[in-house]
Amino acid sequence: MKVFIKSFAVVVCVLFITGMALVYLALQSHQSTVQLNQINAASAKHSQQLAQRIVSTLKQKNTVTSIRINQQEANGLTALLHRAFPRVNADVRLSKYGAAVEASFEMPLPSMIKYLNVNAYISPSKSGLLLEEVSLGGLKVSGEFFISLVRFAADNFLKEQLFDDALAMITAVDINEERLIAHLSLDENLLAMQKNDTSFLIKMRDDLALFGNVDTIAFYYQSLSDFARLQDKNSSIAVFIRHVFDLAKTRSGISQDYLAVKENQAAITALIIYFGADRFELMVGDVIIREKEQLVIRNRLRKHVSLQNRPDLQKHFIYSMALQLFSSHGASDAIGEFKEFLDTNKGGSGFSFADLQADRAGTRLAMIVTKSEQHAQRAQQLLAKVTDAELLPSIEGLHEGLNEENFDKKFKNVLSKDYQQTLAEIDKRLKNLPVYQLGWE
Repeated sequence: MKVFIKSFAVVVCVLFITGMALVYLALQSHQSTVQLNQINAASAKHSQQLAQRIVSTLKQKNTVTSIRINQQEANGLTALLHRAFPRVNADVRLSKYGAAVEASFEMPLPSMIKYLNVNAYISPSKSGLLLEEVSLGGLKVSGEFFISLVRFAADNFLKEQLFDDALAMITAVDINEERLIAHLSLDENLLAMQKNDTSFLIKMRDDLALFGNVDTIAFYYQSLSDFARLQDKNSSIAVFIRHVFDLAKTRSGISQDYLAVKENQAAITALIIYFGADRFELMVGDVIIREKEQLVIRNRLRKHVSLQNRPDLQKHFIYSMALQLFSSHGASDAIGEFKEFLDTNKGGSGFSFADLQADRAGTRLAMIVTKSEQHAQRAQQLLAKVTDAELLPSIEGLHEGLNEENFDKKFKNVLSKDYQQTLAEIDKRLKNLPVYQLGWE
C-alpha cells in the first residue's frame, strides 16, 4: 500500500511539474505581434464588405461555393478585433506560399508569463485545410495536433462532431499575395440537420437563461407596452426608463427574492427589445406582444422617441445597451466607432462624436445597473426620476458629419492625440452626471 501511495504521489508530482513547465514555455514575457492595423473608415468598409459577402454566400442554395478574403479585409478584421479587445494584437499576412496568422494575448499574470503568443501558417491546399506547424509561445506543435486539441475542446464544450463537420466543408484553399479563397462544399444533410437543430438551440437558450428569466422580462415588457399606450410619440426615452426603473425599485423593495441586479437586467432587456430590433428577442425568448394595435404603437415610438430631442441618439443609446448586455463594454465601444467610421464613407451621414457619446452612455448605463447589488439599488433610485439631460450630457461642440477626408485631416486616426482628447472630453461629460458616477471602467 505504501508503495502504491508513493508511486501515485510521484506521478502527481511529475504531472504537476510537467504542466507548470508547459505553461512556462507557452507563456512569455513579451508580445511577439505588433498591432499594425487600426480601425478607420477604410478598415470599417472592408470589414462590412466581407461580412455582407459571407452572409450572402451562406444564404445561397448552392452546395458548392467559396468565400474570398483579400488582404485589406483581413486587415480590417484584425483592426476591429484589437479595438474591441485591446489586449489582443493580431495580424494576417498573405503570400503566394500561404497565410501567416499571428496573435498576442495579454494575460492578467505576472510579467514573466504575461503573454500568450500564437503563430500559425495555412498553406494552399487542393484537399481540405492544411495547417502547418503552430507555435504557442515557446512550444511548437504540428498542425494536426493543434486541430486535435480544437476538436477535443469543441466536442466537449460545444457539440460533438460539430468541428469535424465544419472542417469537412472546406474542400480546398487557394492563397496568393492578394487574397485567400476557401472553397466549400455545404453538405445538404448537414444543412438540414442544422435547421432541425433550431428547436435544440431555442431549448438551450431557454434552459440557460443567460440574459435573465424570460417571464420576468415579459412582465416588464407588458408593463412597458401598457405604459406606451398613454405616451406621446415625441417623448424622451427618459420617460420610459423612469417607468421601468420605478417598477424595478418597487419590486426590489417588496422581497429579497427580487434582487435589484436581476430586476434591472430584466428592465433594460425589455427596453432593448421594445425599442430595438425584433431579432433581440431571439437572444431571450418569446416576449414581444404581437397584437396589431400594440405593434403599431411600438413601431411609431421606435421611430420618434428621442434623446436630447434626436431619435437617432435614442437608437444609438438603446443599441449600445444591447451590445453591452449581450457582449462587453469593450466590444460595444468598438462597434459604436465601427459604425461611425462606416458613416464617413460615401453615402453615409458622416462620423459623429454626438452619436459616439450616446453609444458610450448606453454602454455604461447597462454596465452600471447590473454591476453589483449596491450599484443596482442606487441606480434604481436615480433612474426612477431621471431626466433627458441626466441620461445624456450636452452634445454641443462635438464634431458631426465628418467624411473620411475631413476626419483624417482633423483627427488622423483613433490613436491620435486629438481623437483621444475628444473621447476623454466625452467621458468627462458623462462622469459629471450622477448615474454614471456610480461606476466607470
